[in-house]
Amino acid sequence: MEKSEFKAFQDRIRNLYIEHDEINRIWKRLDKNRLNKKEGIENDDSPIHLYIEGKPGAGKSMAAKKYVKRNKGYTNTDDDGTEIDIKPVIYMTLPVPFTYKGFYNNILKAMNLPARKADVDAIKNQAFEMLKELEVEMLIIDELDYLLASTFVQQRAVMENIKDIANSADVCLVCVGTLAIEKLRTLNTQHIRRYPRTVLSHFETCDKSFREFIKSIEDQLALPQELLDWSKPGSVFPELLHSLTGGLVGWIKPILREAFDILGVFDDDFNDFNILKNLDGNVLAEAQKNIIGEFAENDMEKILANELDKEKDEDSA
Repeated sequence: MEKSEFKAFQDRIRNLYIEHDEINRIWKRLDKNRLNKKEGIENDDSPIHLYIEGKPGAGKSMAAKKYVKRNKGYTNTDDDGTEIDIKPVIYMTLPVPFTYKGFYNNILKAMNLPARKADVDAIKNQAFEMLKELEVEMLIIDELDYLLASTFVQQRAVMENIKDIANSADVCLVCVGTLAIEKLRTLNTQHIRRYPRTVLSHFETCDKSFREFIKSIEDQLALPQELLDWSKPGSVFPELLHSLTGGLVGWIKPILREAFDILGVFDDDFNDFNILKNLDGNVLAEAQKNIIGEFAENDMEKILANELDKEKDEDSA
């Protein structure tokens, strides 16, 4: 049975993802690192590892996950008919609380392999073996901020273990977190040049590029302009959405989705696009509070001022 236009619209909201210039810049950097690795180019001028940092809600995690989807695994068949799974890029997060067993098991899970109850060395060895067997080129480790709550001694030990992966498993290493993980990157000054950083920037102002971003959202949602006229000249919608999200794209999709939910777009009996005309500042403000919390405005100010990062540093001191 053909999907109704209303169900199709619901799916477009759920799958909404806009590739803006900053995302494409990061992806090109990751592509280049993998190419340098394949060609055997790795030196201080052409490092193959990377730290991706940014404010909470900048879209770092989603960019990393989408990059994995852009580089899906596939199956090769050798001359004797044996099928070999290849996974060029895998994504994982640090375990909470951090344990070495959990860490290496998360690497296995990232390759769609079951976790093990063996001792740490056995799990580590299997993880490294499978990284090579599946020809993993790049390992993305997200949520490094979890490590900031650990002691200084544990931070140094864990970071050395993470860096050991790059050497022992021969992969490009990508570490992802907020601006606060710069503290982890610089724990060993000898590694700073080998592990450079880049910052995934947000839209600091409601400028032309942000309005083009809003237009891209409209295009992906694919509705008549009279129903979604956010980007037309004179529309205050971009300014309002920028004010509520601080230009942090990681907040834009959940807030928009919540706003559509408030309007009834996700109700089982949704069958009238005209309810979208009720999407105003009050609905967006309610959606922001539902997603970020009752003190959304205060929390957003802290995020944009890096105060949350400072608080984490103080808590872990």
